[in-house]
Amino acid sequence: AVASRRHPAQRVMGAVKAYVQFLTRRAWVPVLLMVILALVAAPFALQLGSTTTDNFAAAPNTKSYTETAEIEGVFPSVFNDRETLYIQCSGGSCGCTEQACEGFQGVLNSFSSKLDKYHTSGVLYSTSSVFNFTGDLAALRGQYYNSTANSMLVDLQFSATAPEDQVTEAVTAAIDATTDLTTGDFKLYLTGQNAARIASTAVAGKALGMTDGIGTIFIVLLFGWQVRSWRLTLIPVFNTVLCLAITLALVYPLSKSGAIQLPSYVPSVCLFLSIALSVDYSFFHLSRFQEVRRQGLGLEDAVEQMVTTAGRVVLVSGVVLLFTWLALAAFPVFGTDTLGYCASISIFVCISVNLTLNPALVLLFPKFFGNAAQDPWHCCRRRRAAEEEVEGGVSLVTPAVEVKMNCYGKVAALIVKSPGMFLVPLVIYALLIPCAIRIFTADLVVGGVTGNTADTDYATSHILADFPGSSGNVPLTVMLSAPGGDVKSPEYFTSMCDLANDLMGKTGIAPDAFHGVAILPQQTDSSQVQCYQWADAEQALAAGGIYGWSWGQSANADNSSTLLTVIPPFNGFGDQAKALVSQGRDAVGQYERGAPAGYTAVSYHPMAIEVDAEELTASRFVWVVIGTVVVVFVVIALRYRAALIPVKLFFTIALPIVAVEGMAVYVFQDGILNWTQIPSLKSAGGLVWINPVATTFMLIGFALDYDIFLFSRIYADRKSGVFLDDQSAIINAVAATGPVITTAGVIMCLSFSGMIVQHSNPFLSQLGFTMIFGILVDTFVVRTLLVPAFLSMAGRFNWWPGNMPCKEELHGSQVQMA
Repeated sequence: AVASRRHPAQRVMGAVKAYVQFLTRRAWVPVLLMVILALVAAPFALQLGSTTTDNFAAAPNTKSYTETAEIEGVFPSVFNDRETLYIQCSGGSCGCTEQACEGFQGVLNSFSSKLDKYHTSGVLYSTSSVFNFTGDLAALRGQYYNSTANSMLVDLQFSATAPEDQVTEAVTAAIDATTDLTTGDFKLYLTGQNAARIASTAVAGKALGMTDGIGTIFIVLLFGWQVRSWRLTLIPVFNTVLCLAITLALVYPLSKSGAIQLPSYVPSVCLFLSIALSVDYSFFHLSRFQEVRRQGLGLEDAVEQMVTTAGRVVLVSGVVLLFTWLALAAFPVFGTDTLGYCASISIFVCISVNLTLNPALVLLFPKFFGNAAQDPWHCCRRRRAAEEEVEGGVSLVTPAVEVKMNCYGKVAALIVKSPGMFLVPLVIYALLIPCAIRIFTADLVVGGVTGNTADTDYATSHILADFPGSSGNVPLTVMLSAPGGDVKSPEYFTSMCDLANDLMGKTGIAPDAFHGVAILPQQTDSSQVQCYQWADAEQALAAGGIYGWSWGQSANADNSSTLLTVIPPFNGFGDQAKALVSQGRDAVGQYERGAPAGYTAVSYHPMAIEVDAEELTASRFVWVVIGTVVVVFVVIALRYRAALIPVKLFFTIALPIVAVEGMAVYVFQDGILNWTQIPSLKSAGGLVWINPVATTFMLIGFALDYDIFLFSRIYADRKSGVFLDDQSAIINAVAATGPVITTAGVIMCLSFSGMIVQHSNPFLSQLGFTMIFGILVDTFVVRTLLVPAFLSMAGRFNWWPGNMPCKEELHGSQVQMA
């Protein structure tokens, strides 16, 4: 009965003590269970890479989802993966005659032989080159060969119905073939959505692997330096391996079964989180362990203190971090929802593994870890000063522990007093507000999610220069269907001509870029698209030749629908395609408002999926942010039983995060770091649209993580009566946690540094910069300067409606005792 009436804090302390006593006797049990779990998980974790994808379907209930369904049912080949082989010759074997291009043909034959098995299996749907067009079709050869530039393009189409892994394998084989055959006079390049993605992933993977390897060394060195023991560095290394294996194994059945669509970048993010959180959570535990050991506590008591204090912080901050990452699941576009699910799994595993193994490993090897060195050398030496205050003749020992006064404590001591507590926020806000304003005028660009390389960029730019208006680019496709199921009528041809001119009016693209059964091949008037009359087209169709071939390419089998294609004079996967998608839809809408009854038109472009994903994300973003903030703020307020904590969190988190996003605009849109000549930090014309979404929730999570670590120390010292005034508790907490938070922040930055070392994927570059800059701002500005100032201004309202022990209460109790 007495036990049941104990305060919740007492029950928690009792449970912690019982848990530590259990570990003292049987620490091998949780360690063995975790090792067995990791060994079972390892085979599944190693297979996860085979289940990834980067071919994202349109999100349900979007325009592109409807457009895709309508066109795919009639023209499935529209959705074939189109890659373009660009061949450039610079030697004596470059010339082509009307009869032969022996040099080019030899190279193309060699290339085709390397892809024979994919052509036989149907994965390679078709190959179109200058050699396909002879006789009546010879006039089309100019679309594939440029005699002035001595260059040739080949259109490769990989079947939309083939399994994705086989298409990826075939495109990879094509990339390898271009490398093998680039010798002597000929240089070969492959470009296209899949080719760019595969090539950039390979380049980025090498850079990330190298950076992670080097960064891990620095992380271990920082960890050992701060916890003052190289032996203790073995614990986070062990935890990281277990966390990664278990996380990837838990994700594997979800991806294999199709429950989630796993992008190739998500396992990399899980790797970053496993490293960063395992090191951070181990660091929070073991730095506290070392601190109380220096105060003279025995091994078991030190572990108990470590679990009681640091363990609570890890649990609360981990739960908050899990909620913020899980919020990404509200965006079912380009694998963002999968990132939210997988990151949450990774965070949960890191919390569980670190809470279990950090104390268990120390107690399993008490002699090894119990004798960890206590190096007295530290970057900010701590000076101790005893302070005794005498009031009314009664001696009051105010702090049980002296206020720590290292460099962090000295800065905090200046901030917690007037006028510092008012001036510091004003100065910081004055610096942050211009950056915060900039984010609201940012240009969000598409096309940066899949990535590119120098070779794919080179090929794309030269194709546009050598073959303007050719099939080497990705067209805007419009399907026009006839009401009677037959397109062979004067009314249909007139209707298609109207549609083409509506498209020209909206897009501003020249008439010679338009192709369709009703479009004249030679356009002599730049002000409008010139068209066939059905009578003329009927004669041309009967004669066969080029028009007959074009009809077969544009009309479906029962002649109920045809395709109108527009070849843009710019990169079809660049940001200009964003406007093209909207213009095409506007033109279709304009056409349908004046079209004859029964005629329907549907437009499609591969970038429409990304454009719609951006719109869907933007429509949900604000509400998801508000919901996430409310949930995590309520969790924190309930944990510390202080209703006004969310107000303080808003002022110390909201503006800095918005300002960080604004700084990313200055870098990647305005190019303020172009002078550095660092490729990944050069202007990209704007922010990749998904970057602000992903980084906002990540930064909220990490900011709260460090905020909770600092605030929990202040709360614990005030609640236990170690300090009887807020200012001393704030100064001491900043001094005690300053080195820990700084080191944790630097470790987190090192974990993300690989993203800005590579530059083949703009999204990863921008994500890496935003996260690193945001973590540095939070570590050195918010946590060190802004939080102490706001806590000092709030005073007793920090704890409202609760109360904290104060000097007057202690003095009254001592007088009563006397």
